[in-house]
Amino acid sequence: MNNKKQYHKGHFIGLGIAIGMPVGIPIGLVLGDIATGLALGAALGLIIGLVQEKKINPNPIIPSSEKMKRQRKWQWVLVLIGFTLFTFVLIFYFSIN
Repeated sequence: MNNKKQYHKGHFIGLGIAIGMPVGIPIGLVLGDIATGLALGAALGLIIGLVQEKKINPNPIIPSSEKMKRQRKWQWVLVLIGFTLFTFVLIFYFSIN
């Protein structure tokens, strides 16, 4: 019997990025720019997550087409909400100045 646990596709990539970003904060402090450190940490976490994804999760759980459609719909809703908030922030910023 195969007792290896299966994870969803992209599971370790998300973990790598989530762990890499806090690791990048001290790098950013040393460089004098926290945003650069966060970007470097995210990139490092992405690389580590990709390696782990290939090594630990060779046969990921792939969601059904119905679930993918639902996820895609929610992604578009979140993008539109983000774009709307960004537009409001820009309008507010330029109305003050």
